[in-house]
Amino acid sequence: MKSLIKMTLVSSAIVLALAGCDKKTDKITISTDAQKEAYALGSSFATYMKTNLEQNEIKPDQEYLIGGFNETFSGASQLSKDEVKTILEAFGKRIQEESQARFEKQKTENTAAGDKFREEFAKQDGVKKTKSGLLYQILENGSDHHPTADDTVIVHYKGTLTDGRKFDSSYDRSEPAKFPLNGVIKGWIEGIQLIGVGGKIKLVVPPDLAYGDQNIPGQEGKAGIQPASTLVFEVELLGIDNKNDTNKEPAEEPTSEPESEQAE
Repeated sequence: MKSLIKMTLVSSAIVLALAGCDKKTDKITISTDAQKEAYALGSSFATYMKTNLEQNEIKPDQEYLIGGFNETFSGASQLSKDEVKTILEAFGKRIQEESQARFEKQKTENTAAGDKFREEFAKQDGVKKTKSGLLYQILENGSDHHPTADDTVIVHYKGTLTDGRKFDSSYDRSEPAKFPLNGVIKGWIEGIQLIGVGGKIKLVVPPDLAYGDQNIPGQEGKAGIQPASTLVFEVELLGIDNKNDTNKEPAEEPTSEPESEQAE
């Protein structure tokens, strides 16, 4: 939240892109390079501010947001600099308190939901649990050719939350993903080594092997990952880069074999 307030104090021009929405219906005409540069700057500012506001669940009155920019930009602000600073400091404190309360609530709810989901999943046939707490179910073993943590793997995968909402999928992009295995979350580093090329596995990853208390916004209409989320993945290992004969064309990168025991 401090970054949001700092951004508001130092980069008030972010509102510039919104000013064009102030009771105007006609789009402006962009002709010159200078106009394109100015428009791109305003668009970038607006996107940055919109993202920050939405992430912190802030919905300011757009009329006053735009009015504050326009009047101040023209030298006719109704508030002094000291008043603006005092108001924004109080605003920042309130938003930070609300954000912390929301974080604690999400963490508590997601911890409970994750514990319950993992407990139920552990009862399914074929589910095993590693010493780290990773739960997995091998759907297809694949070949004897297993990757190591230092390998670059080619996979198709789908990631969901415990309530079934999808947050990522290579299937939706219609092409597999390729990335160094040691560059992803711990649950993947450990889990993908359990199958060979051509294999398929379901992973239920507890928060400490995933993203912990991070809050990751959703993209392109998909769910975000809240603090303390247990994540569910179905992963197909299509190949190991430069070590297989796969004909699959990999996509751009996305975002020692463990000991295991039968899940209780």
